[in-house]
Amino acid sequence: MRLRTLSTIMGLMLMARWGFCLPADVTPLANKEYFFATQKAISQAKKSIDIVMYLISFNKDDKKLKVTQLMDELVRAKHRGVEVKVILDYQKDGYKTNASEDNLKAFNFLKDNGIKVYFDSVGAYTHTKAIVIDKRIIIAGSHNWTEVALTRSNEISFLMDSPKLAEQLLGEFSRIKLAVGWLNESPGVNIPYWALGKKGVVPEMLRRCNERGFDLWLLLLRDFDGNAKGIVDTNYEVLAENLGLLKSLDRRGYRKEINRQLRNLSRLYPIIEIDTHINQPIKIKLIKIPGKESFKLPKVYWEYGWANRLSMAAKACLLINLAELGGKQGPPEWMVARPQISEKYGIEARILYKGMKELRDYHIIEVRYSQLDEGYENRMPSTTIFLGLYDMCEFEQSLARLEEIYGKELIAKSREYAFVVFKGYDLAVIEQIAKLINIHGEVKVDKAFRLVEQKKPGNPKRVFGYVIGILGKMEGK
Repeated sequence: MRLRTLSTIMGLMLMARWGFCLPADVTPLANKEYFFATQKAISQAKKSIDIVMYLISFNKDDKKLKVTQLMDELVRAKHRGVEVKVILDYQKDGYKTNASEDNLKAFNFLKDNGIKVYFDSVGAYTHTKAIVIDKRIIIAGSHNWTEVALTRSNEISFLMDSPKLAEQLLGEFSRIKLAVGWLNESPGVNIPYWALGKKGVVPEMLRRCNERGFDLWLLLLRDFDGNAKGIVDTNYEVLAENLGLLKSLDRRGYRKEINRQLRNLSRLYPIIEIDTHINQPIKIKLIKIPGKESFKLPKVYWEYGWANRLSMAAKACLLINLAELGGKQGPPEWMVARPQISEKYGIEARILYKGMKELRDYHIIEVRYSQLDEGYENRMPSTTIFLGLYDMCEFEQSLARLEEIYGKELIAKSREYAFVVFKGYDLAVIEQIAKLINIHGEVKVDKAFRLVEQKKPGNPKRVFGYVIGILGKMEGK
């Protein structure tokens, strides 16, 4: 949440703390007062309830618990027609925490009761505890929804009636980057699951190294409007531009190349029917129309330039990640052993390794490896966390701002270290490394990263957190 909103909140909290006169529409809620005021406000909600909460910890079966009573109140509000939306904080840095486990239970409870509930993205950190009711009533402050916070801790929050501030807070809520829920809500292209099967078109294209045909097929799915006949409304120029052919080939050349790839899609796989004639519009029909058994490829895949940036192996692995997530709204993670993935999708282990590593290097996915207590052969499957596709132009602009603050040389060195722990495209880690160099000196930081670099990529200690631990031990000495 932005500083201007937090400054307003903290200002009101300080006024309450020091006894200054408060406007009539602001009520401090100290300690246990929060529960009663919040329960009453939720029970009186008429149209909408928007909640952003760092932590919800409760037992749905224990109706005596204050948090359980608040959660049940949300369900009752939903049943009487109130639009309820909840955003919860998710785990950070690829590690499980008690908070994320508690929030997962809350997430599942709300989802099972038909309430719109989301996690923030892995790259975000949402420490907010705020409620907006009917776009005017605000309850915000230090209270998490835990039994300790509602019954025993010294906490301070406040209740306000302010449509103007409520509008501002809702605007801040809308800017919180969400986890995979955005896959279902943002514009996307339906990719059929059968295409990734063992005998699907994707593994077959990988075996033939037909990257251009792969790209063309995805473009046809993108331009398909869902009509019952499977007709794709497109033209040579649109396809040539998206395939990057306009810069290297003349009109005759790119039409010839597109026709060649279309014939391959028609004859080798076969997934389309085509009708092409010299100097005539192209006619394309999908043989198999994507139906309900599909997952979404976000259109930002093209808008952000990933279609031209990723290797074919990485593109295939991107589809695998999206397929494994499917339409799930919960944590953006999945866990399947690599041999099973290779078997399931008919993709060679070396291609799978290459593609997943590239996605990890680009900070599109995070991989949380299980511990090596019983050796590599007996370890549990790794957990893959989907971070999402981002705008590389925005990344480069933000990187330039870091260079202005810390200097190009320091940021270049920090990014070099960041790549060791697969964080070369994580701005927060790059900046933190720059700060560590300023605090500990480059010699110590370099030593810590070289120690971590000796670990294999699949070692759970090949992470930034382990670097920080090494530096802590150095300082302890």
